[in-house]
Amino acid sequence: MRHSSLILLALSASLAACQQQPERQETAAVVQDVAVGPILMYTERLAGRLFAGIQPLPKGAVAVVSFTELRNLMPDPYNLSQNLLGLQLQESMIAVASQRGYQVKELRAGQAVEVFSDHERLLTRDLAELATQQAVRYVIVGTLNQAEQYTTVNARMVDIQTNTVVAAASDLIPAEVLGATEQVQLRQQKLYRQSDN
Repeated sequence: MRHSSLILLALSASLAACQQQPERQETAAVVQDVAVGPILMYTERLAGRLFAGIQPLPKGAVAVVSFTELRNLMPDPYNLSQNLLGLQLQESMIAVASQRGYQVKELRAGQAVEVFSDHERLLTRDLAELATQQAVRYVIVGTLNQAEQYTTVNARMVDIQTNTVVAAASDLIPAEVLGATEQVQLRQQKLYRQSDN
Protein backbone atom coordinates (compact mmCIF):
# COMPACT_ATOMS: atom_id res chain seq x y z
CA MET A 1 0.00 0.00 0.00
CA ARG A 2 2.79 2.32 0.91
CA HIS A 3 4.47 1.55 -2.37
CA SER A 4 1.32 2.39 -4.36
CA SER A 5 0.94 5.67 -2.42
CA LEU A 6 4.44 6.70 -3.46
CA ILE A 7 3.71 5.83 -7.08
CA LEU A 8 0.44 7.76 -6.95
CA LEU A 9 2.21 10.78 -5.42
CA ALA A 10 4.97 10.70 -8.07
CA LEU A 11 2.40 10.34 -10.84
CA SER A 12 0.39 13.31 -9.49
CA ALA A 13 3.50 15.48 -9.32
CA SER A 14 4.51 14.65 -12.88
CA LEU A 15 0.98 15.34 -14.18
CA ALA A 16 0.90 18.67 -12.38
CA ALA A 17 4.19 19.60 -14.04
CA CYS A 18 2.66 18.82 -17.44
CA GLN A 19 -0.16 21.29 -16.80
CA GLN A 20 2.19 24.21 -16.17
CA GLN A 21 2.91 26.38 -19.15
CA PRO A 22 6.58 26.33 -20.12
CA GLU A 23 8.42 29.58 -19.73
CA ARG A 24 8.53 31.29 -23.08
CA GLN A 25 11.77 32.63 -24.37
CA GLU A 26 11.65 36.09 -25.79
CA THR A 27 12.14 36.20 -29.52
CA ALA A 28 15.33 37.68 -30.91
CA ALA A 29 13.39 40.72 -32.09
CA VAL A 30 12.28 41.47 -28.53
CA VAL A 31 15.69 40.85 -26.97
CA GLN A 32 17.66 42.95 -29.43
CA ASP A 33 17.38 46.68 -29.51
CA VAL A 34 15.08 47.61 -32.34
CA ALA A 35 16.75 49.65 -35.07
CA VAL A 36 15.84 53.30 -35.06
CA GLY A 37 14.50 53.14 -38.62
CA PRO A 38 15.35 51.87 -42.07
CA ILE A 39 17.91 53.61 -44.24
CA LEU A 40 15.18 54.64 -46.69
CA MET A 41 13.50 56.71 -43.96
CA TYR A 42 16.72 58.64 -43.39
CA THR A 43 17.30 59.01 -47.13
CA GLU A 44 13.80 60.40 -47.63
CA ARG A 45 14.36 62.83 -44.77
CA LEU A 46 17.71 63.89 -46.25
CA ALA A 47 16.15 64.24 -49.71
CA GLY A 48 13.30 66.28 -48.23
CA ARG A 49 15.85 68.67 -46.78
CA LEU A 50 17.86 68.69 -50.01
CA PHE A 51 14.89 69.45 -52.26
CA ALA A 52 12.93 71.64 -49.80
CA GLY A 53 14.15 75.10 -50.68
CA ILE A 54 15.32 74.40 -54.19
CA GLN A 55 14.41 77.01 -56.76
CA PRO A 56 13.05 75.86 -60.13
CA LEU A 57 16.04 74.59 -62.08
CA PRO A 58 16.82 74.82 -65.77
CA LYS A 59 15.97 71.52 -67.45
CA GLY A 60 18.55 68.79 -67.27
CA ALA A 61 19.04 65.20 -66.19
CA VAL A 62 20.16 64.37 -62.67
CA ALA A 63 22.72 61.69 -61.80
CA VAL A 64 23.37 60.30 -58.34
CA VAL A 65 26.84 59.02 -57.48
CA SER A 66 28.03 56.88 -54.57
CA PHE A 67 28.28 58.67 -51.25
CA THR A 68 31.90 58.41 -50.11
CA GLU A 69 34.04 58.83 -47.02
CA LEU A 70 34.60 62.51 -46.23
CA ARG A 71 38.38 62.54 -45.72
CA ASN A 72 39.46 60.72 -48.89
CA LEU A 73 36.37 61.29 -51.07
CA MET A 74 36.49 57.62 -52.03
CA PRO A 75 35.27 54.35 -50.51
CA ASP A 76 37.25 53.27 -47.45
CA PRO A 77 38.59 49.79 -48.28
CA TYR A 78 38.58 48.86 -44.58
CA ASN A 79 35.08 50.02 -43.65
CA LEU A 80 32.55 47.76 -45.34
CA SER A 81 29.53 49.06 -43.41
CA GLN A 82 30.26 52.65 -44.42
CA ASN A 83 30.80 51.65 -48.07
CA LEU A 84 27.51 49.77 -48.11
CA LEU A 85 25.81 52.79 -46.55
CA GLY A 86 27.21 54.98 -49.33
CA LEU A 87 25.90 52.63 -52.01
CA GLN A 88 22.50 52.30 -50.31
CA LEU A 89 22.19 56.08 -50.00
CA GLN A 90 22.93 56.35 -53.72
CA GLU A 91 20.24 53.78 -54.55
CA SER A 92 17.68 55.33 -52.23
CA MET A 93 18.42 58.86 -53.46
CA ILE A 94 17.86 57.66 -57.06
CA ALA A 95 14.45 56.33 -55.98
CA VAL A 96 13.47 59.46 -54.07
CA ALA A 97 14.63 61.86 -56.81
CA SER A 98 12.67 59.86 -59.40
CA GLN A 99 9.56 59.90 -57.21
CA ARG A 100 9.87 63.67 -56.88
CA GLY A 101 9.72 64.05 -60.65
CA TYR A 102 13.38 64.58 -61.51
CA GLN A 103 14.71 63.04 -64.73
CA VAL A 104 17.30 60.69 -63.20
CA LYS A 105 20.03 59.28 -65.42
CA GLU A 106 21.35 55.80 -64.57
CA LEU A 107 25.14 56.05 -64.84
CA ARG A 108 25.72 52.30 -64.51
CA ALA A 109 23.50 51.17 -67.39
CA GLY A 110 25.41 48.78 -69.64
CA GLN A 111 25.15 48.55 -73.40
CA ALA A 112 22.61 45.69 -73.29
CA VAL A 113 20.78 43.39 -70.92
CA GLU A 114 22.95 40.38 -70.11
CA VAL A 115 21.20 37.07 -69.43
CA PHE A 116 22.83 34.50 -67.15
CA SER A 117 21.55 31.11 -65.97
CA ASP A 118 20.39 32.54 -62.63
CA HIS A 119 19.78 36.25 -63.28
CA GLU A 120 19.65 39.09 -65.76
CA ARG A 121 21.68 42.26 -65.53
CA LEU A 122 21.75 45.73 -67.03
CA LEU A 123 23.67 47.60 -64.36
CA THR A 124 27.44 47.20 -64.38
CA ARG A 125 30.63 48.79 -63.11
CA ASP A 126 32.67 47.43 -66.02
CA LEU A 127 34.11 50.57 -67.61
CA ALA A 128 34.26 48.92 -71.04
CA GLU A 129 30.47 48.53 -70.92
CA LEU A 130 29.65 52.06 -69.79
CA ALA A 131 29.28 55.22 -71.79
CA THR A 132 32.32 57.43 -71.27
CA GLN A 133 30.23 60.61 -71.50
CA GLN A 134 26.98 61.11 -69.63
CA ALA A 135 24.51 63.81 -70.61
CA VAL A 136 23.62 65.19 -67.18
CA ARG A 137 23.25 68.71 -65.88
CA TYR A 138 23.01 68.01 -62.15
CA VAL A 139 24.78 65.51 -59.92
CA ILE A 140 23.76 64.55 -56.39
CA VAL A 141 26.92 63.80 -54.41
CA GLY A 142 27.41 62.98 -50.77
CA THR A 143 29.98 62.42 -48.08
CA LEU A 144 29.94 60.26 -44.95
CA ASN A 145 31.70 60.97 -41.67
CA GLN A 146 31.43 58.08 -39.24
CA ALA A 147 31.54 58.65 -35.49
CA GLU A 148 30.90 56.16 -32.69
CA GLN A 149 27.17 56.86 -32.20
CA TYR A 150 26.16 58.12 -35.66
CA THR A 151 27.27 58.83 -39.22
CA THR A 152 26.96 62.37 -40.56
CA VAL A 153 25.65 62.37 -44.12
CA ASN A 154 26.14 65.48 -46.26
CA ALA A 155 24.39 65.68 -49.63
CA ARG A 156 24.41 68.33 -52.31
CA MET A 157 23.11 68.83 -55.80
CA VAL A 158 25.70 70.40 -58.08
CA ASP A 159 25.06 72.08 -61.44
CA ILE A 160 28.06 70.66 -63.30
CA GLN A 161 27.88 73.29 -66.04
CA THR A 162 28.64 76.02 -63.51
CA ASN A 163 30.03 73.97 -60.55
CA THR A 164 27.41 75.67 -58.40
CA VAL A 165 25.85 73.95 -55.41
CA VAL A 166 22.13 74.46 -56.01
CA ALA A 167 21.00 72.60 -52.87
CA ALA A 168 22.62 71.04 -49.80
CA ALA A 169 21.51 69.12 -46.72
CA SER A 170 22.94 67.14 -43.82
CA ASP A 171 21.56 64.51 -41.49
CA LEU A 172 22.71 62.08 -38.82
CA ILE A 173 22.09 58.34 -39.11
CA PRO A 174 22.32 56.49 -35.78
CA ALA A 175 24.83 53.65 -35.52
CA GLU A 176 22.01 51.23 -34.61
CA VAL A 177 20.51 51.63 -38.08
CA LEU A 178 23.78 50.57 -39.68
CA GLY A 179 24.41 47.62 -37.39
CA ALA A 180 27.42 49.48 -36.05
CA THR A 181 26.54 48.51 -32.49
CA GLU A 182 27.34 44.85 -33.09
CA GLN A 183 29.65 43.20 -30.56
CA VAL A 184 32.40 42.55 -33.13
CA GLN A 185 33.21 44.93 -35.96
CA LEU A 186 35.85 45.14 -38.67
CA ARG A 187 37.23 48.68 -38.84
CA GLN A 188 40.37 49.69 -40.69
CA GLN A 189 41.40 46.05 -41.16
CA LYS A 190 41.24 45.34 -37.41
CA LEU A 191 38.64 43.46 -35.39
CA TYR A 192 37.11 45.41 -32.52
CA ARG A 193 35.14 43.68 -29.79
CA GLN A 194 32.69 45.67 -27.73
CA SER A 195 31.94 44.58 -24.19
CA ASP A 196 28.85 45.39 -22.14
CA ASN A 197 30.87 45.26 -18.91
